[in-house]
Amino acid sequence: MRARSTEDTLRELRSRGARRLKKVNFRANRSTIWSLTQDATVLNLHVAYRRAPPSILDAFATIVRGRGWSTEAVRAASERVQSWPGLTPVLEAVRKSHAQRQRRAAARCGGEQELTHCCATPEQRAYLRALYRYLNKTRFDGLLPEDVPVRLSNRMSASLGHMIPGQDRRRGRYVLELALNVDLMLEGNGAERMDTLLHEMAHIADYLFDGNYGHGASWKAWARHAGCRAQTRYDRPVVRRRRRQQRITRVPPLPPALRRRAA
Repeated sequence: MRARSTEDTLRELRSRGARRLKKVNFRANRSTIWSLTQDATVLNLHVAYRRAPPSILDAFATIVRGRGWSTEAVRAASERVQSWPGLTPVLEAVRKSHAQRQRRAAARCGGEQELTHCCATPEQRAYLRALYRYLNKTRFDGLLPEDVPVRLSNRMSASLGHMIPGQDRRRGRYVLELALNVDLMLEGNGAERMDTLLHEMAHIADYLFDGNYGHGASWKAWARHAGCRAQTRYDRPVVRRRRRQQRITRVPPLPPALRRRAA
């Protein structure tokens, strides 16, 4: 199937009832495959969807008409677009290209460097590392690797977190990073922060042990094992920054059991 332009895609979606849509953007993201912004009038799509079949466009029209809110129809449509076979090879190619650029940049600098921008303070990094290791031990039986890069992002808008898988001949399957939306560090987001971190750690387990990436049956089994909600999208209210430029330095309290251990 030939690649569609943004204009063609917008026209196709509007003809399917997504009439409030004003613009479509294609982006070569490593994790986020779609998002709705500007009061659900702008749809940001992964570049893989330039060649999506009509059935996937039908699903995106359903998502836009539902404004991305968590309804049964939108959840089903989200599962459909995420499980489309044409998405995986393009995602892997984007991730491979990014990893190669990072390795070249690290070589120019004479050593290792962070894969992507992290807005966390040193104290926040220590908090995330301690929490990750604690949850790995108590919720995943210590099965996950200890050295997974965990970072905070102030660039996420629609999503609360992501896990980026990697693979090469030497290491096999590994995890490039686990990232959380910095808004989750705000006061009032304790349950949301814990659930999102467990959600992404379940993705790590599913990818490393089952070879899957997505919200299929194996991921749901890991999510239930870890005690987080086995759902694709988070539909509970989350405290957000007043301004995207606002810097978040708050370090939430660790779980009581972890605090007692550190005392």
